[in-house]
Amino acid sequence: MRISNRRFSTLAIALLLSVLTPMSADASAPAKFVFTGSGFGHGVGMSQYGAKGMAMESATSAMILNHFYPGTSLLPSDDTQLIRVNVGHKQRDASLTIKSESGTVTLIRGRFTINRPIPESAVVGSYSGDITISMTSIAGKIEITRSSKTAKFTSLEPDDDWTIRWDSETVMTLRTSARNYLLKYGQLNLKRVANDVGPGEMEITTTLSLGDHYLYGIGEVPSSWPDAALDAQAIAARTFALSKLPTIRKACDCHIYSTIRDQNFVGYGKESEPFYGIRWRNAVDRTRNQILFFEGRPIQSFFFSSSGGMTQNVKDVWGAQVAYLINRPDTWSVDLAVNPRYAKWRREVPQSVMAKAFEFKDLVKYQILERSVTGSILKIRGIDSQGREKILTGEQFRSLVGLPSTWINLAGISPDGEPEREPPSEQVIEICLDLFRFSQSLRESCEQGKTLERRF
Repeated sequence: MRISNRRFSTLAIALLLSVLTPMSADASAPAKFVFTGSGFGHGVGMSQYGAKGMAMESATSAMILNHFYPGTSLLPSDDTQLIRVNVGHKQRDASLTIKSESGTVTLIRGRFTINRPIPESAVVGSYSGDITISMTSIAGKIEITRSSKTAKFTSLEPDDDWTIRWDSETVMTLRTSARNYLLKYGQLNLKRVANDVGPGEMEITTTLSLGDHYLYGIGEVPSSWPDAALDAQAIAARTFALSKLPTIRKACDCHIYSTIRDQNFVGYGKESEPFYGIRWRNAVDRTRNQILFFEGRPIQSFFFSSSGGMTQNVKDVWGAQVAYLINRPDTWSVDLAVNPRYAKWRREVPQSVMAKAFEFKDLVKYQILERSVTGSILKIRGIDSQGREKILTGEQFRSLVGLPSTWINLAGISPDGEPEREPPSEQVIEICLDLFRFSQSLRESCEQGKTLERRF
C-alpha cells in the first residue's frame, strides 16, 4: 500500500498536532480529561506480565531474567540474612490479635533483636485467646493497651520501644491504618521515630529470615501463574531485598518497606492462599540462594506490572544510567490474552485532579513535550486559564493524576472532556513513535511528505 505525498503530509501534520498539542476546543477549562494507553507501573526492569507471557511460551526463569536484566549473572549466594521490614509507617494507631485457634503472644518492654534473650524484668506478660493489643503513638511515646472479653488489665506506662513475640504455631493479625497483615514468622518492634517538626510517630517493623520467611510473604504476582514466571519473580524479589542490606533507613527504622515503595509484602496471607499459595512457597524454595549479580554485587532488580510494548531505560525515568536497566522488547504486555486488564486501558481524570497535579486553580490544556523511544511520556506541560505553565516529568504526571502508566496514546479532548476522535490505530501510533525517533530536520521533511513513503 502506498500513501501519496499529500496524504502523508496531512497525516503527519495531524499526528504531530495530536501528540504535541492536546487541548480543548476553546480556552475554558474542561470538566474532565480522557486518556487511553497501555501498561501499568514505572516500566523499569522486569515486566511481570512479560515474564508471564514468556513462561507461557515455555521460557525458563533464567531466560526471562536474562531478557529483562541483560548482562547480569544468576549465581548461588547466601540468603539467610535477617531483614527488617516496615509494616506500619508513621502510624498513630494499630492493633494486634491472635488469628489462629490457639497460640500465645508475649509483650516486652524495650527493644530486643530477634535472637536476643529477653530478661524477665522486661516481660510484661504472655497472653492467649481473644487478647487485643492496641498500640497508640501519643505525647512522644507509644502507649500499649490490652483488652479481652474474658479478662481485665491494668494500664501500662508508655515507652519509646516495645517488642512483641509469639510462638511458632501462632498466626497474628496486625491491623494498621494502611492495611492488614497475617504474620506467622519473626517478631514485631515498635519504635517512636522523631522527625524535624516534632516527636514523630510510630514505626512498626517485623524482622524475618530473608531467604524464606520474608519471601514467602511477597505478594507481587498471582500464585496461579506459570512456574517459570513465579521462579523469576522469586529471584528478582530476593535480589532486590539483598540490595537493601545492610543499611537501616532512619525514616522507617527498616531495611525495606512492605509496600510498592520497595516491594509488596503481605505476610502469611500469601502462602496460605487457598489452592495456589503453596505454588508461590514452592517457587521460593526452588530458587533458594539464587541471586542476580552485576560486577560482583546484587543488582537493583526493579520490576513492574506491564509496559506499552517495550520496557523503559531507567535513565529516562529516574535520571541515572544503569547498564542492565535498558529498553527491552515486551510485546506480551500489550497482548490481551496475556494482560487482559492493562494491555489497553481508558481513564477519565477530573478537572480538579489535573489542576492540582500542576498546582493550578484550573487547567485549560496540556502539551506532551517529549516521548521516549518506547512511546512513553517524558515531559508534559500544563497551562491554566491565565496562561501560566508548568512542566512535569511523565512519571510525576502519572503518579499525581493516578494513571496506570506513562504510555498514553489518546491526546485530544472536547470542551466536555470527551475524546475528539477514536484512539489512533496501531499503524498511526507506530508512525508517531518513528517521528519522535528522527532528528528535527527529518521530521520537517516528513511533514512535507518527502520521506517514509517507501515504508508502505
